[in-house]
Amino acid sequence: MFTFMYHSFQEFFTALYYVLLDAEESQRKQYHTSKSFCSALYTEPLIIQKNRNGSFKITHVHEFFHLYRAVTVILQGDSGSGKSLIAQKITLDWASEEFSTSRFYLVFYLRCEELMCISEEINLIELLSYSCSLTSDQISQILQHSPEKVLFIIDGFDELRLSQDIYDMSAHTNPLQKAPPEVILCALLRRYLIPETNLLVTTRTKNTVNKLLKGQKCFTEIMGFSVRKVAGYFQKFFTKEYDCVRTNETLLTACSIPVIRWIISEMFKVGANVTSGLETTTSIYVDFVSTLVEHHCQGLSQSVPNLLRSLGQLAERGMLEQQVLFDEKTVNESISDLAGKPFLCNFLSKRRIRQETMFSFMHHSFQEFFTALYYVLLDAEESQRKVRELLHTVERGWALSDWSDREFSMADVEVRHTKLLQPVILFLCGLCKKEWIPSFFEKLNMAVSISIETQLKEWISWCSQRYENEHMLFILHCLYELHEKSLIDKILEGLVLIDLSNTPLKRTDCWVLKYCLQCCEHIRNLKLLVTSDNLKMLQPELYRCKELWLMMDCIPDYVVGLISTAGKGKILNKLIIKELENSGSLFYPEVTLSVRDKDITLSVSMSKIATSLKTELTLTCPSSVVSTINWVKSQNKPYES
Repeated sequence: MFTFMYHSFQEFFTALYYVLLDAEESQRKQYHTSKSFCSALYTEPLIIQKNRNGSFKITHVHEFFHLYRAVTVILQGDSGSGKSLIAQKITLDWASEEFSTSRFYLVFYLRCEELMCISEEINLIELLSYSCSLTSDQISQILQHSPEKVLFIIDGFDELRLSQDIYDMSAHTNPLQKAPPEVILCALLRRYLIPETNLLVTTRTKNTVNKLLKGQKCFTEIMGFSVRKVAGYFQKFFTKEYDCVRTNETLLTACSIPVIRWIISEMFKVGANVTSGLETTTSIYVDFVSTLVEHHCQGLSQSVPNLLRSLGQLAERGMLEQQVLFDEKTVNESISDLAGKPFLCNFLSKRRIRQETMFSFMHHSFQEFFTALYYVLLDAEESQRKVRELLHTVERGWALSDWSDREFSMADVEVRHTKLLQPVILFLCGLCKKEWIPSFFEKLNMAVSISIETQLKEWISWCSQRYENEHMLFILHCLYELHEKSLIDKILEGLVLIDLSNTPLKRTDCWVLKYCLQCCEHIRNLKLLVTSDNLKMLQPELYRCKELWLMMDCIPDYVVGLISTAGKGKILNKLIIKELENSGSLFYPEVTLSVRDKDITLSVSMSKIATSLKTELTLTCPSSVVSTINWVKSQNKPYES
């Protein structure tokens, strides 16, 4: 938790800071150097703001609180997307008077994982004053008189333990009433406590937090780094290795995920070879762990497989109990003599919380990875049982999500837990890859049971038939991690529709979809919500679709290739391209092309936002008389004047 009273404490610390600098000039240089270095290292990922109608627009961190008062900003992103880093950067920028929303007198940075370590009941004021320099009276005063000048950053909503009792208890409005920390946080989210304040909530899941939140809401999602920013980062900090990344599109795409970029950077630092074999997310994690094993495990008294099992056992316990921080007693139950095993310290970090030593995995994605690794390192019978339970839990959560009410219920807790377990399944799929993953296990004299692979394939095949819409993107990621062309062809050929139009596709999603499309002769019907930049990656494979429906931020010139191909009526015989209403123009176009009985029908319409006004032109002619189709966007935009 990091706070300053804007007009008193921040000025005091600024004055104190310059007094100290006058005492030692070198400290001034060190501060500016480190500050500049942090700014140089930080790269803001692509962030979108999502609207209820399904449209989206690009946004930036400095715009989060620009237009609204008493707003709740939900910052959603997968594990490793950089949510906590952005939350910490906002706090640091505000404290440095660089945060654009300097209207805030007070910023509280609340880490849910740390607050869950508090066992006793406390009130809101005690919770806020625990780790900051302000007194309870000062906090109470500003919350009472200027609540609109306060920002609460609630980082890691997924670590917040929820139950029906906690939900019911959170409906109180007294900041001095004592309750468990999760009840207080829940009351803040539901705006029963200090409703005039601003909130920023980071989360991996959206639906549950959405049901808790009241008032003005702004949904944002981290899409990852752009290709240009990934290339620029490696060109700046890893000049020698830059060509290796620039010419490897798979690696370039994977590094759009912040945690993957960090892993690759660490591997470059130790001189590891990353030029081949890193096709999937799992293969990158395996290669990283394998590299650390080679560098740190010589002369260990305990075998590496046993160490990895111990680490995996701890990881699984945390995943099942929704626990990120572990006390020394819990760690020692899984791993004896941690201090004597420096290899494990590469994956477990130690910190002091409320005078107690706590441990966590270096990043939550490693907790997910080691849980999956633990399952494949168990004996065949136990491994099958654990994987079967995992798959059943996730599938049950999916079924519940289809029937959940608008109001919060315990079903939402189960659905959220399901979402958090899904990455373990992805890593399990990747660990079954036959071509390059086994080399890791061969080095360590370990084996993966073939029964796990069979279980996973049967489950994915069954789920692909039952969940064609909401969970189809996850199923495609599972297929990509398995990387088995015949299986992908068999599963996708049997689908009537692949509908991925419920959420904007990230660059990594498009890379996964591209590979899956390459494995198929044709796809019956495909619906996508995609940016114009990512469409460019997919376009060579979209010709395999019989029917294609695209929703985009803007329609680029190169869609003429798709229009021309559809006009030839070979495989693609129906094409619908629609520009999102939130594209920034007053008008938004839609293009429809269909081929029937060798006749081409091309329709181009232009609709005006928020009105029923629509202009449409439709042409029909035999395909035999069409030689060329050109798509030219007018440079004149009178409707913007």
